[in-house]
Parts: sequence; C-alpha cells; structure tokens
Amino acid sequence: MRTFSLRSRLVLAATLVLVIALGVVGFALTEANYRGAVSALQTRMESYVYPVLGAMEVSEDGRLSIEGELSDPRLTQPESGVYVQVAGADQTWHSVSSLGQQWPELQQVGPGRITFLEPGEGGTVFTLQYGVGWQLADDHIEPFTVTVLVDEAEIRLQTSAFRLGLWRSLVAAGVILVLAQLVIFFFGFRPLGRVAGDVARVESGQAARLEGSYPRELEPLVRNVNRLLETEKSNQDRIRNALDSLAHSLKTPLAVIQAGLPLHGGDATGSMQNAVDEMSRLIATRLERAGYSARRSLAEPVAVQPQLQRILDSLQKVYSHKMIEADLTLEQELRFYGEQRDLLELMGNLLDNAFKYGKGQVHISAGVVDAKATRPGLWIRVEDDGPGIDEAHWQRLLQRGSRGDEQVEGHGLGLAIVMELVTAYSGEVTISKSKLGGAKVSLSIPAS
Repeated sequence: MRTFSLRSRLVLAATLVLVIALGVVGFALTEANYRGAVSALQTRMESYVYPVLGAMEVSEDGRLSIEGELSDPRLTQPESGVYVQVAGADQTWHSVSSLGQQWPELQQVGPGRITFLEPGEGGTVFTLQYGVGWQLADDHIEPFTVTVLVDEAEIRLQTSAFRLGLWRSLVAAGVILVLAQLVIFFFGFRPLGRVAGDVARVESGQAARLEGSYPRELEPLVRNVNRLLETEKSNQDRIRNALDSLAHSLKTPLAVIQAGLPLHGGDATGSMQNAVDEMSRLIATRLERAGYSARRSLAEPVAVQPQLQRILDSLQKVYSHKMIEADLTLEQELRFYGEQRDLLELMGNLLDNAFKYGKGQVHISAGVVDAKATRPGLWIRVEDDGPGIDEAHWQRLLQRGSRGDEQVEGHGLGLAIVMELVTAYSGEVTISKSKLGGAKVSLSIPAS
C-alpha cells in the first residue's frame, strides 16, 4: 500500500487543524452573539416596564387601570410579538397585543424582584417579571407583577442572520487559507521535489551526481549523497583493480604447475591435476562473488540491442561451420540497468550454449519488466533447436560444474554463472522446453 507523501500529510494535517480552529471560532462567535442579543433583549424588555408603571393607576379600593398610550406601538398591535400583562391579587390587565393569545398562568414575584426566563426554561417566549408594591390610602401595600413577554422568533431571526453571514465568511476564509497553504507548501517543497527529480535522474543513469543550487537546509543532504556516489564509484574501481591484479598474479603460477605435472608422471599426477582444477574453480568462484560486491547500485543503463548484436556477430564467426540462423526480437530502446560486463557475461554464456548445442536455429527475445519504474527490470529468453534437456536435469544444470553433454568441450560453468549473476540482481532463471524442439532458458530481473 502506497503511503501519503510528506506534502500530502502536511496539507491534510494543516487543513484539519484549520477546519477545527474555524469551527471552534464559529461556534464561539455564534454563542457570543446569541448571549449578546439576549442581554440586549432583556434590557429592552425592562424598558417596557417603566412606561407601563407610569400609566398605571390603582384606586382606593385597589382596582387597577392603565391610562394613556404606551411608548411602544407594538403593544397596541395584536400578535406583534411583544406582550405585557399586569397581575394583582385578583385582577389582571393585558396589552392590546395580547388579544387572542393564551398564556400559561405565571407565578407572582415579590415587590422589588426581577426574574428573566429564556424560552428553554419558560416555553416559546422570553419572559421578564418585575414585582412592585402599590401603597393605598390606608397604607395597605397591594402587590402587582408586571410581565413582559417577547416571542423567541425575534432573537431567532436576528441570530440566524448573523450565523449565516458568519459561516459564509468563515468558509470563504477557510478556502482562502487552504489555497494559501497549498501555495506555501508548493514553494516550500519545491526544492525537495527538485532533489527527488535529480535523484531519479541519477537512478536512471541520466546524471552521475546531484547538480544545481539548493536551499541551505538541503546542502548537507546533497553534499553527502554526492560523496556517497563518488565513494561507491571509487570503491568499485579499487575492487576491480584488486581483482584484476589477483587474477593476473594467480594465472601464471597455476599455468606453470598445470604444465609441469605431466613431466613428473607417477600416481599422484591425477590427484594433483584434480587439486589444480579445484583450485582454479575456487579462485574463479571467489573472484566472481567478490566482483558482485563491486557492482554499482546506480550504474548507467546499457542499451541491450548493440551488446546482443556484438555477441551474435562474434558467435556467428566462431560457429560459422554450423550455419546457425539467429532470430532477434527485442522491445524498442530496451535497456539493462546494471553493469555492461554483467550483461555481456549473461548473454555470452546463454548464446554460447545455444550456438554450441543448436542445430541451425536460435531465437532470442527480450523485454521490459515494470516499465513504469525508475529503473525497469529485464526479461530474456534464449531458445535453440538442439537435442533439448531432460526435465530431470533442469535444476542440476543451474549448479556450478554440471554439464549436459560430456562430449562437448567446456567447463560446465555457463548456466551456473548466469544463475549467480541473475541472483545478484534479485532475479531468477528457469529452464524449459522450446517450441523449436531444444532448450529454452528464461531469466527475469526485477526493477530496482
């Protein structure tokens, strides 16, 4: 499963934090606006009490009457949303706006007390009650409660308009901030994208090192990568030179020993010859395995067609007496992302066996493995029309020292060498029967 890129993770995290922050701000401002609107409404409702008290008259026998016009015209308009009632011990007065309204019976409050109830606590209206005591001629105090009721729709409309405008503004601000983040991340991560592109060019063999100007924070990374590439190349050259020197140093003494053995004769000649052969085989094996460690992981790609044609031209001359017809089928611009000498050794061994055992026809085909990868892999098939190989021997022939025909000259190392080289590239080799009648050797090297 492919993971998110660093840029995607930062964009997602920043967007999530931004959404949460704007949401919290939105809810906080909405609540603050509601509380402010309710507080302003309470003050306005208190202002309705004083004109009513100013127009209120109580006769000597305690009868209540409201004389004159009230200050707010909505109190004289039915269903205006603002209502006032004055309640005494056994009498009640309602404003004209209360006509047709049914109110629940409200409890009286004592003189000097003020209570305020919101819709959630007292129904569908805001309720303000103001308690007063009216002194009669006989010094008796008659209690009255002035109640102001305002429909909650007034606050709901006010806060809804604010809420709609607020969330539109926050959404617009969020979009602008997200776009700003994208622009910032684009320019901030652009140098990293350039580094990634340059590394891809090095991987594909188009460049030998990272070049260009980078931000100060990336300079140590670029410097160390270039140093690593230079060190790898230097180590590769040094190991190859050491191996060449070792091979040259051992070749002459072994040749002298091998040439001198028949001169001494005796029963020990056979065993000594076997020991020399075994020593030669071990040296070749160790040199090859050591050579694998000198392989560059970011070697420049090698065009396959010219190398195959070069090998075919040589083999056509060596096996000219067999008049072998070689058929080559390759995908366009096929490249091998590895060492040129490895490709030559792979194809040299496979084609040499095909020409050696084939009767007159050899077919070579090759193509790409995972073409979308930065360093694609390679598959190759070599078929011949020779006698073929018994299925029971397919695995044995991939082991060093095994040979399919003891009458044919050779050391039996060809297929085993191919196996070791392909394994070093994490690939695999298989042997099967060819449609031409002989053997078919297939190898596949995955993308690196």
